[in-house]
Amino acid sequence: MRHLKFFLALALSFAAPAIARAQSAAPDLDAVAKRVIAEQHVVGASVLVMRGNQVLLHKGYGFADLGLQAPTKDETVYHVVGPMLPFTGVAVLQLVDQGKLSLDDDITRYIPEFPTQGHFVTIRNLLNHTSGIVDYHYLGDPIEATSRIPKALDEVMALYADKNWVHDTGTKWDWSISGFQLLVTIIERVSHQSFSDYVQQNIFTPAGVKSTTHCDDFSLVSGLSHAYRRFGAGDVPALEDDMAYNYDLRFCSTVGDLVKLWRAIEEKKLLQPNTFKQMTTAEGAAAKKNPDDLLDQYGLAVSINHEDAHRRVGQHGSLFGYSGSLYDFPADHLTIAVLTNTEGQNAYAITRALARAVLGLAPLPAPRPAPERVLADNAVFADTIAQLSGIYVLKLDRLSPDLHDSFAQYRRTYRVFGENGRLMIQPLGEPAERLLKQDDGSFAMRSSPRNHITFSIVNNRAVSMTMDPSSLGVPLSGANVGDPDPASFHQQLHQ
Repeated sequence: MRHLKFFLALALSFAAPAIARAQSAAPDLDAVAKRVIAEQHVVGASVLVMRGNQVLLHKGYGFADLGLQAPTKDETVYHVVGPMLPFTGVAVLQLVDQGKLSLDDDITRYIPEFPTQGHFVTIRNLLNHTSGIVDYHYLGDPIEATSRIPKALDEVMALYADKNWVHDTGTKWDWSISGFQLLVTIIERVSHQSFSDYVQQNIFTPAGVKSTTHCDDFSLVSGLSHAYRRFGAGDVPALEDDMAYNYDLRFCSTVGDLVKLWRAIEEKKLLQPNTFKQMTTAEGAAAKKNPDDLLDQYGLAVSINHEDAHRRVGQHGSLFGYSGSLYDFPADHLTIAVLTNTEGQNAYAITRALARAVLGLAPLPAPRPAPERVLADNAVFADTIAQLSGIYVLKLDRLSPDLHDSFAQYRRTYRVFGENGRLMIQPLGEPAERLLKQDDGSFAMRSSPRNHITFSIVNNRAVSMTMDPSSLGVPLSGANVGDPDPASFHQQLHQ
């Protein structure tokens, strides 16, 4: 007995340092999440990190309601932008499995009214973003100026149906949310159900999720966080309306439900095994979407990418004050879901940081904080207000490599006018704010202090305006097209 105790003690004496080393080597995922949330100025976030069946991190950060100082929980509900799009793909592929449509069907078989302008577009082209149809999110005025106006499916289609093709079908990958709107229309026409009913019956219920719901202006969603965006150096409510966008964006969920939904796909509960394999395999132009990184690809409604040598599959996105990211690392049995109530691709940044920590990879460089710009507020006299007043239609000076091709058609209309002795600027569809005159003669806005706004003057009248940088990160410029009366200004939306 004494010998047994001795050997047990000896074994424990060797095991203790090893256990201590293992514990010290384990990444502090909570600290990683807090660091990136602070860097990205996120108001509230929920995070779930799972490796196999082990939960590594499941926690809420910050505030679900900033005004009430209501804390975020691990299963707070958010509008989901990005991670729900693969499930639109799942819905289409279920109909393929049932023999009700084919990936190579011409879309005009189901949407004969859509003007394909001589292009042959298949359902596969819509799923893998090789259709060449312009993305209505990146057109500027047509969507940004109407982001608070609810739309039916045909009204969404009207935003982009008559626009220029961005490339010939099948020749290039370029992201286009317009394809998802067309897919929703096809799903409804083939299934004879509303999209929300179809998804509930064929995806949510079989997956066993409880907190994922269709949510719109007529829904009261329990536990839903409020949305926020940056305004100058602070946060303000984001007031975009999810009903102004495509139907497949009108869902609310939690990180727990998102992981459960993804696992239901992987476990072949929602798709046949070969169909899931096809969904997560890139082909054609989608396999060559990034000439500088051949492992950066796109499947059928899912992004296929990597962290160093670790393959990941999923989707991320941001819209109307929310950000979402859901990625699975198949070979590593790692799944990460992040939802936030703050606009920008911050959920994706949090996901990548957590994944790299779990996988033992070097952290990505921290973003450089933008230098603070202290704005002047010099006097602006009546003659200057009269000189600068007008309606300006701004377009991109150039299309940078990190912008989608659809931005070539981007247009944003501004009104510069006088209001009770103040010089004002107003984007079409948004509130007006003061233009502040700077010491160098340029102008700026408190909402976007980094923007330098300048005017070209000919014969004592401004003929054009430049905004550098714009919210896109590149300059916008355009001509003064008329007097800034409200009727002329709002008429610009229909031109």
